[in-house]
Amino acid sequence: MKISRTIVPLLLGATLLVLVGCSSDQTKHSGVHNMNMNMDMSMEPIKVELHWNPEEVVVNQKVTFEAVVTQDNLAVDDAKEVLFEIVSKDDSEQKIEFKGKLVSDGIYQAEGTLTKEGQYIVTSHVTARTQHSMPNKELSVKP
Repeated sequence: MKISRTIVPLLLGATLLVLVGCSSDQTKHSGVHNMNMNMDMSMEPIKVELHWNPEEVVVNQKVTFEAVVTQDNLAVDDAKEVLFEIVSKDDSEQKIEFKGKLVSDGIYQAEGTLTKEGQYIVTSHVTARTQHSMPNKELSVKP
């Protein structure tokens, strides 16, 4: 009888310690989780406007490709990747990629030249805030 009177309180005490320790640890983790969920996690999709300058491109001319990235009408300055992919409509094996860099509020740019005349598809690949957007436009390069 003496053994069971000693063991029961010890077991209850140990169980209580384990339960208190687990519940406080869970509170810490859920607090961090909730804090991360509130940071830039809008469900509104990112929007990307694709442009280049000059609008009419000539062979071997320097072109500035531009992606304007917004979410909820606010500039997105923390995109993980902005890539401009230019693919020939005549030969899909002929592909050029330029990496975009942030130059202003939500504006990413890359410069490059196209050495052959023809029709191209320009796609801006933008990864930001757990989303990916890939708008594209046709580009005509003149001789």
